Amino acid sequence: MNIFLTGGSGTIGRAVLSALVGRGHRVTALARSDASAALLREAGARVVRGDIGKLAEWLDIALAGDALIHLANSFDADAQAAETALVDALARTVPDRKTPFRLVHTGGIWLYPENSPVPLDETVPFAPIPAFIHVAEAIRKLQAIKGLSLAVVHPALVCAPDSGPLADMARAAESGEPFVTRAGAGTLWPLVEAGDLADLYRLVVESDRRVEVIGSGIEAVSAGDLAALVARRRGADIRLEREPAAADVPPDLDIAAGYALSQRASGEAAGRELGWRPRFTDAESLVLALVDAPA
Repeated sequence: MNIFLTGGSGTIGRAVLSALVGRGHRVTALARSDASAALLREAGARVVRGDIGKLAEWLDIALAGDALIHLANSFDADAQAAETALVDALARTVPDRKTPFRLVHTGGIWLYPENSPVPLDETVPFAPIPAFIHVAEAIRKLQAIKGLSLAVVHPALVCAPDSGPLADMARAAESGEPFVTRAGAGTLWPLVEAGDLADLYRLVVESDRRVEVIGSGIEAVSAGDLAALVARRRGADIRLEREPAAADVPPDLDIAAGYALSQRASGEAAGRELGWRPRFTDAESLVLALVDAPA
């Protein structure tokens, strides 16, 4: 397939690009900076220089291919405006196409509410934190566009060796500083390893099904238990410090509020509908794989 990728230099994007190139797909990726362009070329992508908010620089190229995987979102005011502009542009252009256009859009676990012991699944209505309201609205509008073959992936908290909650905890263990978070020790987090999530995106884009799936490899682990596992692996204590909401950050830009949600989330539908089989389904194996032990 000829696939256009936004957000290809981010944590999820790097893993998705690797998964797509590894399967022989031809990937064109959007890059705003020289550093991102170099990283993307090294990973095997053709690069288009441009800004996510300047659609004239890249959207026609994306629409000339087989699919667009949209991962770019900085959750600031500019990103919200860019998201609205992209949805509006697709609503104007896609219905005129002779064949449906495949869009794989990124939602998120923080579109969903806190939940009971029963894991969240795709049937649960959205109840987004304020910073995710624009994402929920974008998905609603995209679902109504005639001629758009839409799939939506809702990642759990994404973990990679250099980013995500495990990496942040490992850095806290090394520095001796507290791990500062909006969560309490008992707050439950669903997790997914970046490579596992990338495989889900690959399966989704290769399918022609209109699906909406949660990408959660580990249904839930408490922040306290996760910190204990990382501390044991690093051979150092980790002290959790709960921080309040920042008074100077408006709610619609307060992305960190999501860490305060206590959630369980199931990836069962992704396995049933697409054959997704994440490698990491328990927190201990994920920590062993991603967190280096002290030398």
